[in-house]
Amino acid sequence: MKFLSAYRELFALPKFGSSLFAAVAGKLKPGISSVALLLEVAHYRGLGQAAVVVSVSALAGATVPLRGRLMDRNGYARVMVPGLVAYLGALTVLVLNESAHGPFVLTLGCAFVASASLPPIYIVTRLMWRAMTTGELRRTILSLDALLTDVGYIVGPTIAALLVVAVAPWAGLAASALLTAGATLLLLTRKLPHQSRQPRSVERHWLGPLRDRAVRRTMVAVVAFFLAVRAIELAFPAWAQQHDAPVMSGVLLSCMSVGSMAGGLALGALPAGRSSRATFPVTLAVLSVGTLLVAAASFIGTAVLILAAAVMGIAVGPSFVALWATVGELSPENLAAETQSWISSFMSLGGSVGAALGGLVIQALGPGALLLLAAVALALASGLAHLAIKSTSVTSEQVPGIDTHRAVTTEVQ
Repeated sequence: MKFLSAYRELFALPKFGSSLFAAVAGKLKPGISSVALLLEVAHYRGLGQAAVVVSVSALAGATVPLRGRLMDRNGYARVMVPGLVAYLGALTVLVLNESAHGPFVLTLGCAFVASASLPPIYIVTRLMWRAMTTGELRRTILSLDALLTDVGYIVGPTIAALLVVAVAPWAGLAASALLTAGATLLLLTRKLPHQSRQPRSVERHWLGPLRDRAVRRTMVAVVAFFLAVRAIELAFPAWAQQHDAPVMSGVLLSCMSVGSMAGGLALGALPAGRSSRATFPVTLAVLSVGTLLVAAASFIGTAVLILAAAVMGIAVGPSFVALWATVGELSPENLAAETQSWISSFMSLGGSVGAALGGLVIQALGPGALLLLAAVALALASGLAHLAIKSTSVTSEQVPGIDTHRAVTTEVQ
Protein backbone atom coordinates (compact mmCIF):
# COMPACT_ATOMS: atom_id res chain seq x y z
CA MET A 1 0.00 0.00 0.00
CA LYS A 2 1.30 3.41 -0.99
CA PHE A 3 -0.10 4.88 2.23
CA LEU A 4 2.41 2.82 4.27
CA SER A 5 5.41 3.29 1.97
CA ALA A 6 7.07 5.74 4.36
CA TYR A 7 6.96 3.19 7.18
CA ARG A 8 8.39 0.51 4.89
CA GLU A 9 11.30 2.85 4.13
CA LEU A 10 11.91 3.24 7.86
CA PHE A 11 12.08 -0.48 8.51
CA ALA A 12 14.53 -0.83 5.61
CA LEU A 13 17.04 1.52 7.26
CA PRO A 14 20.27 -0.09 8.52
CA LYS A 15 20.09 -1.16 12.18
CA PHE A 16 16.52 0.13 12.45
CA GLY A 17 15.37 -3.03 14.22
CA SER A 18 17.75 -2.70 17.16
CA SER A 19 17.11 1.05 17.29
CA LEU A 20 13.37 0.41 17.46
CA PHE A 21 13.92 -2.10 20.28
CA ALA A 22 15.81 0.56 22.25
CA ALA A 23 13.00 3.03 21.63
CA VAL A 24 10.29 0.57 22.70
CA ALA A 25 12.20 -0.24 25.89
CA GLY A 26 12.53 3.47 26.61
CA LYS A 27 8.79 4.03 26.07
CA LEU A 28 7.71 1.15 28.31
CA LYS A 29 10.03 2.16 31.13
CA PRO A 30 8.24 5.35 32.41
CA GLY A 31 4.85 3.63 32.61
CA ILE A 32 6.35 0.65 34.43
CA SER A 33 8.67 2.47 36.83
CA SER A 34 6.20 4.87 38.48
CA VAL A 35 3.61 2.16 39.18
CA ALA A 36 6.30 -0.35 40.18
CA LEU A 37 7.82 2.09 42.69
CA LEU A 38 4.41 2.86 44.15
CA LEU A 39 3.47 -0.80 44.53
CA GLU A 40 6.88 -1.85 45.91
CA VAL A 41 6.83 0.70 48.74
CA ALA A 42 3.07 0.33 49.35
CA HIS A 43 3.56 -3.41 49.93
CA TYR A 44 5.68 -2.70 53.00
CA ARG A 45 4.61 0.76 54.20
CA GLY A 46 1.16 1.54 52.80
CA LEU A 47 -0.04 3.87 50.07
CA GLY A 48 0.50 7.06 52.09
CA GLN A 49 4.26 6.68 52.40
CA ALA A 50 4.48 5.18 48.92
CA ALA A 51 2.92 8.32 47.47
CA VAL A 52 5.58 10.42 49.23
CA VAL A 53 8.34 8.29 47.69
CA VAL A 54 6.84 8.67 44.21
CA SER A 55 6.57 12.44 44.73
CA VAL A 56 10.25 12.66 45.72
CA SER A 57 11.16 10.62 42.64
CA ALA A 58 9.14 12.97 40.43
CA LEU A 59 10.81 15.99 42.05
CA ALA A 60 14.23 14.60 41.16
CA GLY A 61 13.07 14.51 37.55
CA ALA A 62 13.59 18.28 37.48
CA THR A 63 17.32 17.57 37.08
CA VAL A 64 16.84 16.42 33.47
CA PRO A 65 18.09 19.71 31.93
CA LEU A 66 21.28 19.41 33.99
CA ARG A 67 21.85 15.90 32.62
CA GLY A 68 21.18 17.19 29.13
CA ARG A 69 23.73 19.97 29.57
CA LEU A 70 26.32 17.54 30.89
CA MET A 71 25.76 15.25 27.90
CA ASP A 72 26.20 18.12 25.46
CA ARG A 73 29.44 19.19 27.13
CA ASN A 74 31.03 15.86 28.02
CA GLY A 75 29.58 13.38 25.54
CA TYR A 76 26.70 10.97 26.03
CA ALA A 77 28.66 7.94 27.26
CA ARG A 78 30.48 9.95 29.97
CA VAL A 79 27.12 10.88 31.51
CA MET A 80 24.82 7.97 30.68
CA VAL A 81 27.11 5.11 31.81
CA PRO A 82 27.83 6.49 35.32
CA GLY A 83 24.18 7.50 35.53
CA LEU A 84 23.08 3.96 34.71
CA VAL A 85 25.39 2.52 37.38
CA ALA A 86 24.03 4.96 39.98
CA TYR A 87 20.44 4.25 38.94
CA LEU A 88 20.83 0.47 39.20
CA GLY A 89 22.67 0.78 42.52
CA ALA A 90 20.01 3.06 44.02
CA LEU A 91 17.19 0.73 42.95
CA THR A 92 19.01 -2.26 44.42
CA VAL A 93 19.51 -0.55 47.78
CA LEU A 94 15.87 0.60 47.78
CA VAL A 95 14.56 -2.94 47.21
CA LEU A 96 16.86 -4.41 49.87
CA ASN A 97 15.94 -1.67 52.34
CA GLU A 98 12.22 -2.28 51.82
CA SER A 99 12.49 -6.05 52.19
CA ALA A 100 14.50 -5.54 55.41
CA HIS A 101 12.01 -2.93 56.68
CA GLY A 102 14.83 -0.40 56.87
CA PRO A 103 14.61 3.35 57.53
CA PHE A 104 12.13 5.30 55.41
CA VAL A 105 14.62 8.10 54.85
CA LEU A 106 16.94 5.67 53.05
CA THR A 107 14.12 4.70 50.70
CA LEU A 108 13.46 8.38 50.00
CA GLY A 109 17.14 8.99 49.30
CA CYS A 110 17.39 6.02 46.97
CA ALA A 111 14.28 7.10 45.06
CA PHE A 112 15.73 10.58 44.59
CA VAL A 113 19.15 9.30 43.48
CA ALA A 114 17.60 6.78 41.07
CA SER A 115 15.47 9.45 39.41
CA ALA A 116 18.23 12.09 39.36
CA SER A 117 20.76 9.72 37.77
CA LEU A 118 18.42 7.98 35.31
CA PRO A 119 19.83 8.15 31.75
CA PRO A 120 17.43 10.33 29.69
CA ILE A 121 16.62 7.59 27.20
CA TYR A 122 13.66 9.34 25.57
CA ILE A 123 15.79 12.40 24.78
CA VAL A 124 18.62 10.41 23.24
CA THR A 125 16.08 8.36 21.28
CA ARG A 126 14.77 11.46 19.52
CA LEU A 127 18.30 12.60 18.76
CA MET A 128 19.00 9.14 17.38
CA TRP A 129 15.97 9.38 15.09
CA ARG A 130 17.18 12.71 13.73
CA ALA A 131 20.62 11.24 13.08
CA MET A 132 19.17 8.22 11.28
CA THR A 133 16.70 10.02 9.01
CA THR A 134 16.50 13.05 6.74
CA GLY A 135 13.73 14.98 5.01
CA GLU A 136 10.25 13.46 5.01
CA LEU A 137 11.30 10.34 6.94
CA ARG A 138 12.01 12.46 10.01
CA ARG A 139 8.34 13.31 10.45
CA THR A 140 7.44 9.66 9.87
CA ILE A 141 9.82 8.44 12.56
CA LEU A 142 8.62 11.10 14.99
CA SER A 143 5.06 9.94 14.32
CA LEU A 144 6.07 6.39 15.15
CA ASP A 145 7.85 7.68 18.26
CA ALA A 146 4.68 9.46 19.40
CA LEU A 147 2.66 6.29 18.81
CA LEU A 148 5.12 4.25 20.89
CA THR A 149 4.86 6.82 23.69
CA ASP A 150 1.07 6.43 23.83
CA VAL A 151 1.36 2.64 23.77
CA GLY A 152 4.01 2.71 26.49
CA TYR A 153 1.87 4.72 28.88
CA ILE A 154 -1.10 2.45 28.25
CA VAL A 155 0.72 -0.90 28.45
CA GLY A 156 3.50 -0.05 30.93
CA PRO A 157 1.38 0.31 34.11
CA THR A 158 -0.45 -2.92 33.30
CA ILE A 159 2.84 -4.81 32.93
CA ALA A 160 4.09 -3.41 36.24
CA ALA A 161 0.92 -4.41 38.10
CA LEU A 162 0.95 -7.92 36.62
CA LEU A 163 4.59 -8.46 37.56
CA VAL A 164 4.05 -7.30 41.13
CA VAL A 165 0.99 -9.53 41.57
CA ALA A 166 2.32 -12.62 39.76
CA VAL A 167 6.01 -12.55 40.77
CA ALA A 168 7.04 -10.31 43.67
CA PRO A 169 6.83 -6.68 44.88
CA TRP A 170 10.28 -5.99 43.42
CA ALA A 171 9.55 -7.49 39.99
CA GLY A 172 8.25 -4.27 38.49
CA LEU A 173 11.37 -2.35 39.47
CA ALA A 174 13.52 -5.19 38.13
CA ALA A 175 11.77 -4.91 34.77
CA SER A 176 12.31 -1.15 34.81
CA ALA A 177 16.02 -1.67 35.51
CA LEU A 178 16.41 -4.23 32.71
CA LEU A 179 14.65 -2.00 30.20
CA THR A 180 16.76 1.00 31.20
CA ALA A 181 20.03 -0.90 30.98
CA GLY A 182 19.16 -2.49 27.65
CA ALA A 183 17.96 0.75 26.05
CA THR A 184 20.95 2.74 27.34
CA LEU A 185 23.53 0.29 26.06
CA LEU A 186 21.82 -0.01 22.68
CA LEU A 187 21.54 3.76 22.28
CA LEU A 188 25.22 4.23 23.00
CA THR A 189 26.03 1.92 20.07
CA ARG A 190 24.05 4.11 17.66
CA LYS A 191 25.50 6.97 15.64
CA LEU A 192 24.37 10.08 17.51
CA PRO A 193 25.07 13.78 16.90
CA HIS A 194 27.51 15.50 19.29
CA GLN A 195 28.28 12.26 21.09
CA SER A 196 31.89 13.26 21.74
CA ARG A 197 33.14 15.76 24.29
CA GLN A 198 33.05 19.42 23.25
CA PRO A 199 36.35 21.32 23.08
CA ARG A 200 37.06 23.67 25.96
CA SER A 201 37.20 26.58 23.54
CA VAL A 202 33.39 26.46 23.04
CA GLU A 203 31.81 29.50 24.70
CA ARG A 204 28.86 28.81 26.97
CA HIS A 205 26.13 30.86 28.61
CA TRP A 206 24.52 29.88 31.90
CA LEU A 207 21.05 29.96 30.30
CA GLY A 208 22.09 27.47 27.65
CA PRO A 209 19.45 27.17 24.88
CA LEU A 210 17.07 29.43 26.83
CA ARG A 211 19.32 32.31 25.78
CA ASP A 212 17.68 31.99 22.37
CA ARG A 213 14.42 33.93 21.93
CA ALA A 214 12.80 31.36 19.62
CA VAL A 215 13.53 28.57 22.09
CA ARG A 216 12.10 30.62 24.99
CA ARG A 217 8.89 31.27 23.08
CA THR A 218 8.60 27.59 22.25
CA MET A 219 9.01 26.71 25.94
CA VAL A 220 6.17 29.06 26.91
CA ALA A 221 4.03 27.52 24.18
CA VAL A 222 4.81 24.09 25.65
CA VAL A 223 3.66 25.25 29.09
CA ALA A 224 0.33 26.43 27.64
CA PHE A 225 0.04 23.23 25.58
CA PHE A 226 0.48 20.95 28.57
CA LEU A 227 -1.70 23.11 30.78
CA ALA A 228 -4.46 22.39 28.27
CA VAL A 229 -3.67 18.67 28.04
CA ARG A 230 -3.83 18.24 31.81
CA ALA A 231 -7.02 20.32 31.97
CA ILE A 232 -8.66 18.02 29.41
CA GLU A 233 -7.51 14.95 31.35
CA LEU A 234 -9.16 16.38 34.47
CA ALA A 235 -12.31 17.57 32.73
CA PHE A 236 -13.29 14.10 31.50
CA PRO A 237 -13.37 12.42 34.95
CA ALA A 238 -15.11 15.51 36.36
CA TRP A 239 -17.80 15.26 33.67
CA ALA A 240 -18.22 11.54 34.38
CA GLN A 241 -18.58 12.20 38.10
CA GLN A 242 -21.05 15.01 37.47
CA HIS A 243 -23.24 12.64 35.44
CA ASP A 244 -22.90 9.69 37.86
CA ALA A 245 -21.10 7.61 35.23
CA PRO A 246 -17.58 6.95 36.60
CA VAL A 247 -16.77 4.43 33.88
CA MET A 248 -17.09 7.21 31.29
CA SER A 249 -13.90 8.87 32.53
CA GLY A 250 -11.89 5.92 31.26
CA VAL A 251 -13.93 5.68 28.06
CA LEU A 252 -13.39 9.35 27.18
CA LEU A 253 -9.67 9.26 27.91
CA SER A 254 -9.31 6.04 25.91
CA CYS A 255 -11.15 7.55 22.95
CA MET A 256 -8.84 10.55 23.02
CA SER A 257 -5.80 8.24 23.17
CA VAL A 258 -7.00 6.11 20.28
CA GLY A 259 -7.63 9.24 18.23
CA SER A 260 -4.16 10.51 19.14
CA MET A 261 -2.48 7.31 17.98
CA ALA A 262 -4.49 7.24 14.76
CA GLY A 263 -3.68 10.88 14.02
CA GLY A 264 0.04 10.46 14.62
CA LEU A 265 0.20 7.28 12.55
CA ALA A 266 -1.69 8.87 9.67
CA LEU A 267 0.53 11.96 9.72
CA GLY A 268 3.65 9.82 9.40
CA ALA A 269 2.22 8.07 6.35
CA LEU A 270 1.39 11.28 4.46
CA PRO A 271 3.62 12.53 1.63
CA ALA A 272 6.16 15.17 2.63
CA GLY A 273 4.26 17.98 0.92
CA ARG A 274 1.18 17.38 3.01
CA SER A 275 2.76 16.41 6.31
CA SER A 276 4.99 19.50 6.27
CA ARG A 277 1.89 21.67 6.53
CA ALA A 278 1.11 20.21 9.94
CA THR A 279 3.40 22.60 11.78
CA PHE A 280 3.25 23.07 15.54
CA PRO A 281 1.12 26.27 15.35
CA VAL A 282 -1.29 24.60 12.91
CA THR A 283 -1.78 21.40 14.92
CA LEU A 284 -2.30 23.41 18.11
CA ALA A 285 -4.90 25.58 16.38
CA VAL A 286 -6.75 22.49 15.12
CA LEU A 287 -6.56 20.97 18.61
CA SER A 288 -7.99 24.19 20.07
CA VAL A 289 -10.98 24.00 17.71
CA GLY A 290 -11.42 20.31 18.56
CA THR A 291 -11.42 21.13 22.27
CA LEU A 292 -14.11 23.74 21.70
CA LEU A 293 -16.20 21.05 20.01
CA VAL A 294 -15.67 18.77 23.01
CA ALA A 295 -16.70 21.59 25.36
CA ALA A 296 -19.92 22.07 23.36
CA ALA A 297 -20.53 18.30 23.26
CA SER A 298 -20.24 18.11 27.05
CA PHE A 299 -23.55 19.99 27.26
CA ILE A 300 -25.31 17.81 24.64
CA GLY A 301 -24.98 14.14 25.50
CA THR A 302 -22.77 11.13 26.16
CA ALA A 303 -22.66 9.71 22.62
CA VAL A 304 -21.79 13.08 21.09
CA LEU A 305 -19.09 13.67 23.71
CA ILE A 306 -17.48 10.28 23.01
CA LEU A 307 -17.37 11.03 19.30
CA ALA A 308 -16.02 14.55 19.90
CA ALA A 309 -13.28 13.23 22.21
CA ALA A 310 -12.11 10.78 19.54
CA VAL A 311 -12.15 13.44 16.82
CA MET A 312 -10.31 15.93 19.02
CA GLY A 313 -7.72 13.28 19.86
CA ILE A 314 -6.74 13.02 16.19
CA ALA A 315 -4.94 16.37 16.59
CA VAL A 316 -3.15 15.39 19.81
CA GLY A 317 -0.67 12.95 18.24
CA PRO A 318 0.27 15.32 15.37
CA SER A 319 0.78 18.11 17.91
CA PHE A 320 3.43 16.04 19.69
CA VAL A 321 5.03 15.12 16.37
CA ALA A 322 5.12 18.76 15.32
CA LEU A 323 6.53 19.78 18.72
CA TRP A 324 9.47 17.41 18.50
CA ALA A 325 10.10 18.38 14.88
CA THR A 326 10.10 22.06 15.84
CA VAL A 327 12.39 21.48 18.81
CA GLY A 328 14.82 19.60 16.59
CA GLU A 329 14.91 22.48 14.13
CA LEU A 330 15.28 25.16 16.82
CA SER A 331 17.92 23.33 18.86
CA PRO A 332 21.33 24.98 18.71
CA GLU A 333 23.72 22.37 17.35
CA ASN A 334 25.91 22.20 20.44
CA LEU A 335 22.96 22.15 22.87
CA ALA A 336 20.65 19.52 21.34
CA ALA A 337 20.29 17.28 24.41
CA GLU A 338 19.77 20.17 26.82
CA THR A 339 17.12 21.74 24.59
CA GLN A 340 15.18 18.48 24.48
CA SER A 341 15.56 18.22 28.26
CA TRP A 342 14.11 21.66 28.87
CA ILE A 343 11.06 20.76 26.81
CA SER A 344 10.33 17.87 29.18
CA SER A 345 10.71 20.14 32.21
CA PHE A 346 8.34 22.75 30.81
CA MET A 347 5.86 19.99 29.99
CA SER A 348 5.88 19.05 33.66
CA LEU A 349 5.46 22.70 34.67
CA GLY A 350 2.48 23.13 32.36
CA GLY A 351 0.92 19.92 33.64
CA SER A 352 1.32 21.04 37.26
CA VAL A 353 -0.25 24.44 36.59
CA GLY A 354 -3.05 22.79 34.63
CA ALA A 355 -3.80 20.39 37.48
CA ALA A 356 -3.92 23.15 40.10
CA LEU A 357 -5.93 25.53 37.94
CA GLY A 358 -8.19 22.75 36.69
CA GLY A 359 -9.26 21.80 40.19
CA LEU A 360 -10.28 25.38 40.96
CA VAL A 361 -12.20 25.82 37.70
CA ILE A 362 -14.06 22.51 38.10
CA GLN A 363 -15.19 23.43 41.60
CA ALA A 364 -16.30 26.92 40.60
CA LEU A 365 -17.65 26.51 37.06
CA GLY A 366 -17.67 22.83 36.09
CA PRO A 367 -15.92 20.64 33.49
CA GLY A 368 -17.38 22.51 30.50
CA ALA A 369 -15.68 25.72 31.61
CA LEU A 370 -12.40 23.86 32.10
CA LEU A 371 -12.57 22.58 28.51
CA LEU A 372 -13.12 26.15 27.32
CA LEU A 373 -10.06 27.23 29.30
CA ALA A 374 -8.07 24.43 27.66
CA ALA A 375 -9.14 25.65 24.21
CA VAL A 376 -8.01 29.20 25.05
CA ALA A 377 -4.65 27.90 26.32
CA LEU A 378 -4.15 25.95 23.09
CA ALA A 379 -4.94 29.02 21.01
CA LEU A 380 -2.37 30.97 23.03
CA ALA A 381 0.18 28.18 22.55
CA SER A 382 -0.47 28.26 18.80
CA GLY A 383 0.22 31.99 18.65
CA LEU A 384 3.42 31.67 20.67
CA ALA A 385 4.63 28.78 18.52
CA HIS A 386 3.98 30.85 15.40
CA LEU A 387 6.05 33.71 16.82
CA ALA A 388 8.86 31.30 17.70
CA ILE A 389 9.02 29.83 14.21
CA LYS A 390 8.68 33.25 12.60
CA SER A 391 11.58 34.62 14.62
CA THR A 392 13.92 31.94 13.26
CA SER A 393 13.64 33.46 9.79
CA VAL A 394 15.06 36.73 11.10
CA THR A 395 18.85 36.87 11.32
CA SER A 396 19.87 37.36 14.93
CA GLU A 397 23.20 38.20 16.47
CA GLN A 398 25.39 35.39 17.79
CA VAL A 399 24.94 34.88 21.51
CA PRO A 400 27.48 33.34 23.90
CA GLY A 401 27.22 29.57 24.22
CA ILE A 402 24.85 29.04 21.29
CA ASP A 403 25.66 27.96 17.79
CA THR A 404 22.86 29.57 15.76
CA HIS A 405 23.51 27.29 12.78
CA ARG A 406 20.40 25.18 13.36
CA ALA A 407 19.44 21.71 12.33
CA VAL A 408 16.90 23.13 9.88
CA THR A 409 19.80 24.43 7.77
CA THR A 410 21.66 21.13 7.75
CA GLU A 411 18.97 18.69 6.64
CA VAL A 412 20.03 18.94 3.01
CA GLN A 413 23.65 18.06 3.76
